[in-house]
Amino acid sequence: MLQHPIKDRNVGEIMSRNSALTTLGSCALINLMLATQAQASSVDWSGAYLGFGVGAAQGAAETDVQTRDGFPGSYFTSPDPEQIDAVTATTLTERGFSGTFLAGYGQQRGNLYFGLEASASSLDFDASDTSGAEYLSAATGAFRNRMSVSADWQATLRGRLGWAEQRWLTYVTGGVAFTQVRLDAQFRDNFLGVGASGSGSEKKTRTGWVVGAGGEYALSDAWRLRGEYLYADYGRIEASAVVTNPAFPLFANEMDSSVDFRTQSLTLGLSYQF
Repeated sequence: MLQHPIKDRNVGEIMSRNSALTTLGSCALINLMLATQAQASSVDWSGAYLGFGVGAAQGAAETDVQTRDGFPGSYFTSPDPEQIDAVTATTLTERGFSGTFLAGYGQQRGNLYFGLEASASSLDFDASDTSGAEYLSAATGAFRNRMSVSADWQATLRGRLGWAEQRWLTYVTGGVAFTQVRLDAQFRDNFLGVGASGSGSEKKTRTGWVVGAGGEYALSDAWRLRGEYLYADYGRIEASAVVTNPAFPLFANEMDSSVDFRTQSLTLGLSYQF
């Protein structure tokens, strides 16, 4: 069968033209997609922001009790101080829900990010321990010691240093931390049936240090989803008590109870950048 040469040439030209148009259209679509992706990925992390978070916080209070003997008028005799310290030493731990409010300001220079952030969080820590034993120095008596520690808030002021990549920001953070800790200590024994007792209490606002790390993801130009871990150490809180026994009114001992308090927290939050 013979083919018409002019008709075949027209068909070829049309197919070639359609192929060129398809290629141009594909290139334009690819360029549009790349431009849209580049625009979506170019998030500016510079500016002020406010946010909130929820998560879990764990507190730890390492206890210590110190007293001494061997001086005139001492109620305790050797090895009472060493035994009391060994028996009462423990670490109180408790974890619970924590809510956080935060505010900050940051600047982005290229991929480098730096800023300052303040936060205030609830802290549900209320733990106690009761310990005791028979005196090694006197088989007719035993002692009991109770320590209670509580704290219900903590706050931080921290610097942040991070790396911004597309819609992600990862950072390390560190600064000062604040909390208020209450320590209650009660000592009692039953020596000679009458027994000695002493109690002390202290409530202090403590300044410590905090370090941590976190990451953020930009949901939009303004909203950010964030996760963060913080570790804070508030140092030592002390409470003093005078231990006396009515059966021996001329004998007494000062007893110093203390705790080293620290916290860890893991928070998932949402912030809005202005």
